[in-house]
Amino acid sequence: MRKTIEYVLTGIIAYLISHYFVRHIVLPTLYNYPRLTRVMARFPATTVFLILFLTLTFWLGWVQWNRRQISPIYGYLVYSVYLLLLFIVLFTKADVYHAISLNPFDFIQPDRKILLEALLNVLYFIPLGGLYHLRASFLETNIIAFLTILGIETLQFAFYLGTFAISDLLLNWLGCLVGFGLWSLAQHHFNR
Repeated sequence: MRKTIEYVLTGIIAYLISHYFVRHIVLPTLYNYPRLTRVMARFPATTVFLILFLTLTFWLGWVQWNRRQISPIYGYLVYSVYLLLLFIVLFTKADVYHAISLNPFDFIQPDRKILLEALLNVLYFIPLGGLYHLRASFLETNIIAFLTILGIETLQFAFYLGTFAISDLLLNWLGCLVGFGLWSLAQHHFNR
């Protein structure tokens, strides 16, 4: 009975965190892009889906943490949806946009929207760093992350889907490194 109550309470907490994160950080940032707003408008349940996906991700992650056992099925499920969402965010936000920003710190401004987008640029890539941790060393992760992000930025620029921004390279790479570090810490927890 105690475990059931613990799981229910954790599910509620995961929902509340997810709801706040999606409603107050993700959606306000994504709504700055008219094309992405139109894409999301075609799917009326986008907000509900994002909240439920994030809730399930947090909750199942906690269940595995609590049991000290990782489920490959959970990993496949979460990373399949994560990679789809990452693709949508990276390649559908701009109508026709073709620019280059060489300022690595262009996100340091007293504008809440720009700072939130910078935060999301880090957060979006944390799971990717965790994924790289499964088979790559720290040095390999740095190289793979850099090349992946460089490829994404180049594709956005080449296909008129966004700005090739050095700051995005820096923030996304930082997210991958955070993900690598978090998985390193988690590995110690699961190996005990």
